[in-house]
Amino acid sequence: MARSTARCLLVATAAVAALTQLAVPTAFVQPPAAAAASAMAAAPSVMAFAPDLADAQITLARVFPTLGGKWEKERNLVMPVPDEEGFTDSQVATCLVVALLCFIAALDLAKGLYQGLNPDPNRKGKATVTPLVKRMIEKGFA
Repeated sequence: MARSTARCLLVATAAVAALTQLAVPTAFVQPPAAAAASAMAAAPSVMAFAPDLADAQITLARVFPTLGGKWEKERNLVMPVPDEEGFTDSQVATCLVVALLCFIAALDLAKGLYQGLNPDPNRKGKATVTPLVKRMIEKGFA
C-alpha cells in the first residue's frame, strides 16, 4: 500500500514538473519596449562588416562609439548588462523539483528513524529478524 502510494506520488510529482516546464513563460518579467527599440537600432551595425561598404575604420567608429558618450546617450543606446549570466527559468524550476524530492526523502528517513525498527512478526521465511535486531527488541531498545 505504501509503495503504491509513494509510486503514485512520484508519478504525480513528475507530471507536475513536466507541466511546469512546458507551461511556464520563458521570462519572469517581460522585457521593456526600449530594449526592442535599441535592438532595432543595432541592426544596421551588422551591415558594417560587409566588404562592399565604405572605409571600415569610419564604419567601425560609428558602430562602436565610446561607452556613455554623447552620441550613445542621444540615441538612448545604453543597454545594461548584468555582471553574471545567472540561471534560466528551467534551471531554477529543475533545482526546486530536486530540492522537493530531497525534502520528501528526508521526511521519510526522519519518520523511519523516529518509529524505529519494526520488523513484521507475521512474515514467513528464513532470517526475517537478525540476531542483533532480536536482541535489541528483547532489551527494549527498539
